[in-house]
Amino acid sequence: MARPKRVERSIQKTISFPEELVGRVDLLLFSEVEQKVPFGAWQAYLVRLIKQDLAQQKGSIQRG
Repeated sequence: MARPKRVERSIQKTISFPEELVGRVDLLLFSEVEQKVPFGAWQAYLVRLIKQDLAQQKGSIQRG
């Protein structure tokens, strides 16, 4: 059975982070079951943080 097509396309971006920050996030996302950071964990984490920030920015614009 084929996977359903995504409603929202993904666009690849290449960015760099400070090594210390990467280490801390890797520890946060590390899976004991897989013994590694699961595939897609960084993306899911960053998408959630960016959406939260955008919602907060929108809220502060509406109040201001």
